[in-house]
Amino acid sequence: MWETFPCWSWESNEPLELKSFVQSFQKIVPSQRWVFCRSDVAQTSRQLWTATTVSNRNTERGTAQARTLDAEFLRVLAGTHNVSEAFKRAGLQNKSTSGWLLHIPDQTTSMNQDSIDQKANALLNGLGLSKTSESLAINFEGARNLGISFDETVDVSRIEASLIGHILLADVSSSP
Repeated sequence: MWETFPCWSWESNEPLELKSFVQSFQKIVPSQRWVFCRSDVAQTSRQLWTATTVSNRNTERGTAQARTLDAEFLRVLAGTHNVSEAFKRAGLQNKSTSGWLLHIPDQTTSMNQDSIDQKANALLNGLGLSKTSESLAINFEGARNLGISFDETVDVSRIEASLIGHILLADVSSSP
């Protein structure tokens, strides 16, 4: 398994028209293992590996709330039962100019990093996006957008634990 999560930050010179962007993406995406999210959502490799483990497990067990792996990944990343709420919290928004392209690894098979990088570059180029050098980083506002609440005095090191806990609670029922 890679230590760092397979993800690529990107930017666009023009704000995305989300509907046509999604249609273009669906035409060229090689599998359901690719997903776009907002720039403030992907924050740490451990957060993304946790979402990968949960979404892969749910899909394999037939307990996924979403119909596709990419949507299930966004759902657990957003920490919600509701798929449309997940897209509001974690998915690209209309007029986005930056974000992340994520590859959801199949943890039962080995990955060829060069091959995955080539596919990512082809997807970004095919959609007219430019890869940037931005790194994953803790983002308080992004955590709030995902539905995590905390006070301003919280230590940054605790945000990652909150992001992971948020993912793990996505499938916990709120009813008795």
